[in-house]
Amino acid sequence: MEKQDIERLAKLETEIKAMRDLIMNMDSKLDIWNKTFVPRNEINEMFRSRDKEINELTQDIDKMRKDIANNYQDSTTKWEHLWSKAVWFLIGLIGSIFMILVKDSVG
Repeated sequence: MEKQDIERLAKLETEIKAMRDLIMNMDSKLDIWNKTFVPRNEINEMFRSRDKEINELTQDIDKMRKDIANNYQDSTTKWEHLWSKAVWFLIGLIGSIFMILVKDSVG
């Protein structure tokens, strides 16, 4: 073998060794990644469970909003009745006082 062939073989050996080290490094990283990998069916089940929980919470929120709206309407209606009764009471009271004053001034 000539000197040039020996040098070329040495360069190739160095490159092959570097490629082997790179492949071994990638292999160890893949092993680590596979240990933490979650299978697709488990992920799908997690998403299904999460979606179900979100739907339940959304329904609960909608129900609470309806209850709050109903309570607000009920309380508004109660206040309206209370104010109307108070106004009618005041009108009656003022009318009675007016009638007493008119009766006293006439009689």
